[in-house]
Amino acid sequence: MSTHLAASPVAEALFAVLTLDATLDGLVPGGVHDDLPQDPTYPCVWYELLSETDRRGLGTGSLPELELRVHVYALYPGRQPAQAIVDRVIALLKDAALTPTGWTQAGLVFYDTTTALPLDEMNGVKVHELVASFRIFVEQ
Repeated sequence: MSTHLAASPVAEALFAVLTLDATLDGLVPGGVHDDLPQDPTYPCVWYELLSETDRRGLGTGSLPELELRVHVYALYPGRQPAQAIVDRVIALLKDAALTPTGWTQAGLVFYDTTTALPLDEMNGVKVHELVASFRIFVEQ
């Protein structure tokens, strides 16, 4: 395992937070995924770590900033069911302390935005998608 990239340990810590919550589990019968299945059950959640940028400045060591997006997919008319799920995701992650193996979180999880995307189709099924964006800083 690389000692330079924090993405895998952070992803494991995120998976634990999102899958061990009984309330979120009850809202998403399709589950929480880091790789969305080809034919998912809805509603479901998919999270992705988009980028890892070293923010250490002129010093030594490592201070990666990881950009996290959490996607919520729902079939229901209107956005209310998807909004309830995103609200729970934000409650779990905003200002959360994570425990990524081999890394120490620098600060808490930063919540930035939630974006409602236009009605979309996944495998011919119309879905509503909401995306919550976060930032996570860790250090070795």
